[in-house]
Amino acid sequence: MNVAEIRHWVLTEVSLVIKGRDLQPEEITPFLDVEPTGVRNPGPSKWDRPGEIDGQWRISCNERTSRDFHEQLDSILSIAERKRVELRELTAQGYEVTVSLFGFSGNDSTLALQPEEIKRIAHLGFPLRVAASMSGR
Repeated sequence: MNVAEIRHWVLTEVSLVIKGRDLQPEEITPFLDVEPTGVRNPGPSKWDRPGEIDGQWRISCNERTSRDFHEQLDSILSIAERKRVELRELTAQGYEVTVSLFGFSGNDSTLALQPEEIKRIAHLGFPLRVAASMSGR
């Protein structure tokens, strides 16, 4: 019997991202009482997409935290759930809050979300952004 092997995305990274044209990362950290894993002040940057000028505050889980995608997602969703009220207040102030999923995807590879994970994301009410790199990893 020929059973096809299920291939999954690799080197995944799950992030909670807050962006805004006037976002000052040093103001977000004490407001949320959470240390970010990365920040970016507003303005042009040679590391971002052309035209990307928004300030950014983020917490990310990647292979340094856990190689397991579902553990990464649980970690980020747990933080977002604990800080739901504060995050909604930030969206009311005009900031964009997203849950972001990234990974390297080869031919026929999958990134499957479990029903409970989808429910948790939907309950938060923030957009989900999924991006894959198709480079040859």
